[in-house]
Amino acid sequence: MTRSIAAPVHVADAADRSILETERGIHHWRVASSHPHLLNASAVDWFALSESPDCSLVKRNSQRDVWKIRAAGRDYFAKLYHPNGSVAKAKLLLRGPIALREWQVGRYAAAYDIATVVPVATAWAGVRGGAGPSLLITEAIHDALPLNDFWLTVRDDRDKSNELTESLARLIARSHQCGLQHGDMHPGNILIRRRDGHCEALFVDLHKVHIARTISQRQAVRNLAQLNQWFRSHATRAQRLRFLKDYAGYRKLFALASPFARDFRMDPRRLMLELHIQAERHAEALWAKRDRRLARNSRYFIRIRPASGWRGNAILSCKHPAPAACASRLQYTRKQWQEWLRDPLSWVDPAKHTLLKDSHTSTICSAKLPTDPPAELIVKRSLARNPWKRITQLLGPSRNRRAWKTANMMRNRDIPTAQPMAIVERYVAGLFRTDSLLLTEYIPGAVDLETFFTRDVAGLPVDRQRKVKDRLIRSLVRLLKMFHDRGFAHRDLKAPNLLVSWSAPFDGWPKITFIDMDGIHYVGRAQHRQQVKAIVRLCASLMGNPGATAADRLRFLHAWMLGPGHSVARWKDHWRDIHERVCEKLADKQIRREWKLAHYGRE
Repeated sequence: MTRSIAAPVHVADAADRSILETERGIHHWRVASSHPHLLNASAVDWFALSESPDCSLVKRNSQRDVWKIRAAGRDYFAKLYHPNGSVAKAKLLLRGPIALREWQVGRYAAAYDIATVVPVATAWAGVRGGAGPSLLITEAIHDALPLNDFWLTVRDDRDKSNELTESLARLIARSHQCGLQHGDMHPGNILIRRRDGHCEALFVDLHKVHIARTISQRQAVRNLAQLNQWFRSHATRAQRLRFLKDYAGYRKLFALASPFARDFRMDPRRLMLELHIQAERHAEALWAKRDRRLARNSRYFIRIRPASGWRGNAILSCKHPAPAACASRLQYTRKQWQEWLRDPLSWVDPAKHTLLKDSHTSTICSAKLPTDPPAELIVKRSLARNPWKRITQLLGPSRNRRAWKTANMMRNRDIPTAQPMAIVERYVAGLFRTDSLLLTEYIPGAVDLETFFTRDVAGLPVDRQRKVKDRLIRSLVRLLKMFHDRGFAHRDLKAPNLLVSWSAPFDGWPKITFIDMDGIHYVGRAQHRQQVKAIVRLCASLMGNPGATAADRLRFLHAWMLGPGHSVARWKDHWRDIHERVCEKLADKQIRREWKLAHYGRE
């Protein structure tokens, strides 16, 4: 691998430093001298781009719009900031126009040879921007993909993935040594393109970038942890370690790149450990932020009041929809949900929808949303089985409300779960909950784990059975370890509460999804006894199943004991302990069955 370093560059010495400054109406403009035609494009009203026929909207949120526009035969991106809310406007008064800040970051990066989008013009109203909109125009970057999309195309090719890893390490190491730290360094804010047969990485979205300061080792690790949040699920440990080795090497190479550079001694393996700690902290903060938006009006969720006495929350769009499920891939509006749920109890009417379960604790139906194409749903109405449950339901959160929150928390932590679509609860006097409905997406082609063993595995040839079971066991162990590592405990982990999506001839790997959130709760850190309890419950639910043998349970135990915190040498102790607990569980289950028959006349 050949590396080269450019001589230190200072802002005053960089090429193309002349700037045209002018006033156009109430707006103050700064334009790079190489793009004076932007001011002469009289047909374009830069602050009303929706009226221009040459503009197309790329992205929009509550604080900014991004447009693609063609002016004077060249392609540009125009980012129009329109601060919304008192906090955003207060920051604007203190810091000045956001577009001007991003312009300054882009010029600074160009001076130190840090690859970013190229800002060519900016404009704002007033002396410091007041509380009004501001504009940034950048050159369009052709044939580029976000880092996350590009990585998925090359991660299985060793040479191409190594090339990309080196390019990314060079960009980040140089930026840190030149005093530039991207405050939102996720893969979507880094673009990758091919130039002269090589990968080139460059930063975009520069409004959260800090410049002209020394980046300490701790700050650098925290910055890398932001990037690691996505890559720890989409890259191997070896690939991530190679990136850190390249990053440490380039840091040393760029030790004289700017007055802000520091030559820290970074051992890649120690850096990997520190990065793991910081990545966990960053992930927890990110997950907590996503959890808080569940009950708010946001880009993904809304509050609804579809009928008198009923209120709740519904989804507008799903950030990570399931490929096979239709419901989570569609976009929704408040008006649609208000219309669909104006008569909530009709969703569990057996005369209108297919009844799946009718017990003393719940009614479950299969239904379809009137979308194009129709989206299949599972609708659950929770029922209080005794007077005490009715009292607790009046004052505390309903079972469906807890399921809505838990399922979304699990999805935020990348744990496969059926997407809850809406939750509505009926209130008396605006305070006491008396009823609730939960609408969840239906996962087509999936069967529960118990049925999969009985129907799909038991009928296979013996040699084929072994291969299918081994992959199923490894997938199940990975899922449960992730489930417990990310702070969840399950008191009702039985086979019918796990869906398996895997079609014959069973190539590749199965996808296992959690359903029925009643027994799941977030504990922050799952204790060993809670993990064992879940495994005991799962084993008890598969006892007597013709497809799940004692040898399969032993292989599952061996796979579960691999990794930190366990000793495979002690497998016999665990095996005896789990067997005793399973026997106790089965005995308790029989007693419980008899009690239900005596009190309810059914199980």
